[in-house]
Amino acid sequence: MHPVARMTTFPAALLLAAGVLPAAPALAEPAPAPVSRSFGQPGEWTAARMRRAEANARDLPLRQAKPRPGKVSPVAKAVVAQGHRKAPLKQIGRLYMTDAQGQVSSCTGTVVNTAYPEKGEGNGSVLLTAAHCLESPEDGWYAESVVFAPDLDRETAPHGLWNGYRALMWSPWTSRADHAYDYAFLAVARQDSGTLQKRTKGQSLRFDAKKKRMWLRAYGYAAQYSPHEKDYPEGGSVLRMCKGRTGSVVYDVGRFHTLKCNLSHGASGGPLVTDVKKSGYGRIVGVVSFGLKGGTRLHSPVFDKRTKELFFKIRKVRTPLQEAPPAQDLVRVR
Repeated sequence: MHPVARMTTFPAALLLAAGVLPAAPALAEPAPAPVSRSFGQPGEWTAARMRRAEANARDLPLRQAKPRPGKVSPVAKAVVAQGHRKAPLKQIGRLYMTDAQGQVSSCTGTVVNTAYPEKGEGNGSVLLTAAHCLESPEDGWYAESVVFAPDLDRETAPHGLWNGYRALMWSPWTSRADHAYDYAFLAVARQDSGTLQKRTKGQSLRFDAKKKRMWLRAYGYAAQYSPHEKDYPEGGSVLRMCKGRTGSVVYDVGRFHTLKCNLSHGASGGPLVTDVKKSGYGRIVGVVSFGLKGGTRLHSPVFDKRTKELFFKIRKVRTPLQEAPPAQDLVRVR
């Protein structure tokens, strides 16, 4: 009688590593899909509440910079932007957000021109910002209500406050914080006087900026400046600007515009504007998305056909009439 043979078993992972078992096909990333977010009534926004939001600006995400021994880049210092009540400052404003716990924070946004050749005027109620200003899977934060103060200068809001109604962004941002998709379009409610664009006009967008070096300006209501994240004395109520030539860098998720500029927290969502004419109108090619730890270089996703697709969707959103706010201690409206 022969002894029973003992069978030796091996873990599947070991067989896979040895090449005995075929590797399972990699799961393809789902195709990017537009994500819609709606916002509730923002409640009362007083000057004091706005100051709290400016002091609690949404953090500008910081990536770890690669060390460059022996090379110290000069700091490109932002300056206070001049020319309020005129383009482009007339279109750039402060975004104020409230989360589910009632905490307030702030970012930067820009009114964009919804008119497009052969597609009509659009709704005239759209602004552009960074997606992480409205929600972020990195920290689980999201805004429940939003208001926009175009052309804000300290506590003067010459064009009033506009309630956020609906935002569109891409699923690679909302699902995994892919910074190549860190931009969002926000439609705001209309007022009795008409649309936001009727009040401020809008900057145009450029979706095919293939040049790696462009001369442009970056704007933002930064509360702090890098590389050491020190506070500006006015907080985040003053618009600042850097200008220069962009660079280009490729990370694992794609290519980004870069600009030497020491704007930091609060500048998120600010526009990168190129081809600025004497009239103050140019074309937006990106938004302030993230910086580098210990550095003074801003990064922006590159606008492309997907940005254009999202824009075509948001410009068709029907916006409601904004409810008049109750009498309150609002910022000065002139």
